[in-house]
Amino acid sequence: MTCSEAVSYSVREGKGGRAVSLAATKIIVLPESWASRIAAGEVVERPASVVKELVENSLDAGAKEISVWVEGSGSSLIRVSDDGEGIPSRELSLALERHATSKLKDEADLFRISTLGFRGEALPSIGSVSRLEIVSRCRQEEIGARLRVEGGKKGELEAAGSPVGTKVEIRDLFFNTPARRKFLKSPTTELSHICDVINRMALAYDQVHFRLQHGTRVLCDYVATRRLEDRMQQVLGREITGGMIPFSWNGGKIQISGFLSTAPESFSQSRYLMTYVNGRSVRDRTLTHAVLQGYDTLLMKGRYPAAVVFLKIPHEEVDVNVHPAKYEVRFRRQTEVHEVMVEAVREALKGEAKEPSVKKAGERISPFVVSDSAFSYETSIPFERPPSRTVSMTESSLASLDTAAGGFFSSLQVLGQILGCYLVCVSSRGMVLIDQHAAHERAAFERMRGQLQQGGIERQSLLIPQLIELPYGEAVLLEGNLNLINQFGFVVEGFGPRTFAIKAAPALLSPGDYRGIVREMVGEIAEIGQSSELRQELEERLMTLACHSVVRANRKLNLEEIQALLRELDQIDFATQCPHGRPVLLEFTREQLERMFKRV
Repeated sequence: MTCSEAVSYSVREGKGGRAVSLAATKIIVLPESWASRIAAGEVVERPASVVKELVENSLDAGAKEISVWVEGSGSSLIRVSDDGEGIPSRELSLALERHATSKLKDEADLFRISTLGFRGEALPSIGSVSRLEIVSRCRQEEIGARLRVEGGKKGELEAAGSPVGTKVEIRDLFFNTPARRKFLKSPTTELSHICDVINRMALAYDQVHFRLQHGTRVLCDYVATRRLEDRMQQVLGREITGGMIPFSWNGGKIQISGFLSTAPESFSQSRYLMTYVNGRSVRDRTLTHAVLQGYDTLLMKGRYPAAVVFLKIPHEEVDVNVHPAKYEVRFRRQTEVHEVMVEAVREALKGEAKEPSVKKAGERISPFVVSDSAFSYETSIPFERPPSRTVSMTESSLASLDTAAGGFFSSLQVLGQILGCYLVCVSSRGMVLIDQHAAHERAAFERMRGQLQQGGIERQSLLIPQLIELPYGEAVLLEGNLNLINQFGFVVEGFGPRTFAIKAAPALLSPGDYRGIVREMVGEIAEIGQSSELRQELEERLMTLACHSVVRANRKLNLEEIQALLRELDQIDFATQCPHGRPVLLEFTREQLERMFKRV
């Protein structure tokens, strides 16, 4: 059959299911029911997607109390009710039409979207793959209205008693698309996704009361709070929240705030790393990358921080209309946003990484404790003391230590060295153990990195240049960013329409094939507008050099060497962790020691 020949097919329509044969060209207009299900597949991925869309509608309606009721995995029943402004009865049916929305008034609004929803797809998409019932009443009306939709077919509008607000009930999700139900995970997994949606929404809107009930069990009951820290304790728990610090950054049009976990607090997965753009929870690779880069070398490889980060940016500077479920955004000035985020996170962590934080000092203690009054005592130190030093620390001398003079490390009183590797010191708060190898490693790494940042990267010329051929799109990117690549110690020159010659490479890198690194750098430039790939490669090499070039274990240090090391640590921003993320010191405060010995 040729393209010009007709194609015959049949569809069933009407109550009797009458088969009608139609002649058509190759291009046909999809029936409305098919189009609705396709659209629903983009928006309604799983029960958690339904909860997300409905809760966003409630928040846009100004709700101060939102209740979510779920049965099973959510596929059998989802009920979301709120006390928002409600929908006028005469407009309730219109709200179930595709692309019907109250949040866009003119075309220009598409470029400054300030609401969570705006497409008008959520309700009709959900209604096309479920049995939906919506009851709503606005404040100006004495009685509300009810509308039922089954598989996209709307029923008659009915009068109904209702408080001010909206209640949406979803039953038998995906009943008419059984293939979609097969892709759902276990009920426990689906329920965890619903909890995650509520948690993310609750962190962004701490003045709203959220309640999630599963059958007869209340899973979440987050009462409205006035402080984000209180809401974080509700959602994340006191243990995680207690290890986080607040921060804020004002960069003119860009404002960043939130909470960051401080080293050595870290996790094996990134589920506690949450980013928000203008109150919208997003999973944006640029922001996630920036937060992780802001942590610098404070985290061990494969570990992730806990972070709740809010980015405020003019609405016209961000496009939220790039993902059907609105999980992703696109920034107009992506590189600038990335750099500002890195700087904001790094600056917030500098102060915390200069010395141990008191609030992190908390030991788990057993319920059995013995109370004893505190009394003065002197310490006798049966280990190797630094030469020309006699130490006897009393409570009065402990209290006299002052970190303001030269910094935390310089203020420490050195007692001695044990096991050939650890320095035992006294601080104004208690006892400090320092890993001398980790401390020297951090100091050497920072010296080398300073040279790297000042452009003093030693290059090694290649006897035979390495040729790299790129697709035209990547070749254009590389050609426009040769100066950026060369700043890191490479010498790359054009060698044809889409071929480049690598003539020199940083001496810090091991000899080998450098084409893979350059290719990864170009890919990263395409993703975030700059490249930190090579910097990470160089810094990993610096870590190795620092590790092998500094004081090893089992070497005795005299007092002058120890004090010089401590003074150098005070000049370093991230002195509490080695370049690999291991702790440089452990501090035991008086309160901790007394708890450990059951003296409180």
